[in-house]
Amino acid sequence: MKRILNITAAVLLAAAVLVSCDPGPAGLFAMLERETPKNKGTAAFNANTAVFVTRLGANYYAGVGAKVLRRPVAGGAWQEVAVTGAPAGSYITAGVSDGTNLYVSFSPAADSIMAFNGAAWSAYGDLATGDPVQSLLLASDDQLFAVTQSSTGTSSSDYSTEYSIYYDDGSGNFASSGAAVTDVACGVPRSVATTAGTYWIVAGNKVFTGPETNLAEDAIPADISANKPAFGAFIDGGRVLISGTGFLFDAVAGYTKSGTFGSAERRLSSVVVVPANAASGATNAVLVGVKSWASDKFRGYYEYDADLNSSFGTSVVPNNTWDLVSDNSNYVTTLDDLSIEGFYYDPTGYTDAETTHLIRVLFARTVGGGLWSNHFDTVTQTWSGWDRE
Repeated sequence: MKRILNITAAVLLAAAVLVSCDPGPAGLFAMLERETPKNKGTAAFNANTAVFVTRLGANYYAGVGAKVLRRPVAGGAWQEVAVTGAPAGSYITAGVSDGTNLYVSFSPAADSIMAFNGAAWSAYGDLATGDPVQSLLLASDDQLFAVTQSSTGTSSSDYSTEYSIYYDDGSGNFASSGAAVTDVACGVPRSVATTAGTYWIVAGNKVFTGPETNLAEDAIPADISANKPAFGAFIDGGRVLISGTGFLFDAVAGYTKSGTFGSAERRLSSVVVVPANAASGATNAVLVGVKSWASDKFRGYYEYDADLNSSFGTSVVPNNTWDLVSDNSNYVTTLDDLSIEGFYYDPTGYTDAETTHLIRVLFARTVGGGLWSNHFDTVTQTWSGWDRE
């Protein structure tokens, strides 16, 4: 894991304590506080988990609780966007953008999906299931899926939950994909990948695959189970890679397994391919987030060489000597100390007004630790380091 910054911070702090003769009435930690950047993050993000972050037009959008926030892609403050027509008393469960509209789902209101075109909100879809929408999935070909939750029973002995997956025909007409998750241990389906018209949707200890009209449960290895769930799916070079517990899997190649990431117990969340520093001769990097559960303490993210995906197998392991995506930060707390819920990478980016360089942006949604971003300068081939939004 990328622990160098934290160790350095600890050493510097210890040195400061040893050599400081008299911190004065304000005290050492008050002095450190004055050296901390004034901008410690947007209040709505602090100590919270952003449900989503995505781009629509010239703005980034994020959802926290019942709020939708946005800021200009080129920089600026996050501002709340009033969601006209949003169901009262509901919270945001998901948000995705196809470049034309932003789609946001709400719960516990039934069948609630709102669409935003950058100017106005409108109700979207004809689910009519009577159940809340707990997840929205958007594949790279802009196929939209909605996941609803139906629950029965009132106690641990008779309580049952079912998640059903519906597909959008492109005009808001939703129909059943044929896939339903009845084992609550699976978790909510929250990730989709596609290649050549076939979709893979990850739901904890189940993976569904097939055309959007007929998703079926895939045959998965014992390495993916209720106790060793999978969380994410992504495409690289025609491969559909699934992030599981301790390993990545190539779903197209019969769930070929990678080498171990940290330990067989590390729950791997979001995975994203980002540009590395080509000036140093390095290739693109794959970032693999670690999701911390109550039963463990693993956090942060791993990196490895994206070229290894061309012959995916046990050679795919974290590269501890890489520091391609700079993890420098002005904060004592870094992503090394936080559970990663998901990444979002914007390859389009923006042109910096001062340097005229094209800048691309990588976001990390953390569990209770706010929203973070890292900027890649395509001219200097350098990352800015992580900063709290």
